[in-house]
Amino acid sequence: FSLFGVLLILVFALAAFAAQKDLPVKIGVFDLKKVMQEAKAAKEAREIFQSEREKKIATLNEKANKVKSTEEKLKEATPKEAPGVREELAREVKEYNRLKSDIEEELKKRDLELTQRIVNEIKKVVDNYAKNEGLSLVLEKSVVFSASDTIDITDRVIRAYDATKK
Repeated sequence: FSLFGVLLILVFALAAFAAQKDLPVKIGVFDLKKVMQEAKAAKEAREIFQSEREKKIATLNEKANKVKSTEEKLKEATPKEAPGVREELAREVKEYNRLKSDIEEELKKRDLELTQRIVNEIKKVVDNYAKNEGLSLVLEKSVVFSASDTIDITDRVIRAYDATKK
């Protein structure tokens, strides 16, 4: 089953259940990507992450400059000095590559943690909103082929999410 297929089955099952009980089925749709881009808390978290990322990249650039400096030193080295400088360069290149790999992995992990935290917070906001507004089902816009703007709750989710962060 695809995600869309499962959602389609859920929608029909919910509609059938509601029809038996003569309950109205209220559905909402929201755009998670838009919430992640426009909500103040999500923006602030991204800015903090970007600042951390820039610091790490600056550290990596310093190391790259040190490698370049040693390369220049090797070009100017006398035949007697060259083997020692070559060893130093190899060590620095190895350290640079290890640092680059560590930074990339750390940033990837941090980005994933941050995204998961924000998505979990948004889920709580959406659950709360759905409960308060009597929505039977809330779908994320990317899994919906077509939906009326009247059931789009994205802006309300953004406002509600921002309100939880004040």
